[in-house]
Amino acid sequence: MRERSIGIQELQANLSRCLDEVRRGTTLLLTDGERRVARLIPEPDTSALRGGLPIAWSGRRLKETKPRARLRGGGSMADIVRENRR
Repeated sequence: MRERSIGIQELQANLSRCLDEVRRGTTLLLTDGERRVARLIPEPDTSALRGGLPIAWSGRRLKETKPRARLRGGGSMADIVRENRR
């Protein structure tokens, strides 16, 4: 991974070119004078996570699920809370 230091004024003047560099894998270290301010890093390629297939979502709200806690002894959580309140 390549890294290059760049001043804020140069970034403002050449934003498109700098973003192209980042897309190609270069990390840009933004500086204000001698002080480090931020780092622009390339976004990781997520297509490999799903075998090259994009992840699709319909936009619908997901179904609510109830957490299932399994307790030793077969009692319920409510039974434990009641016992601890005594």
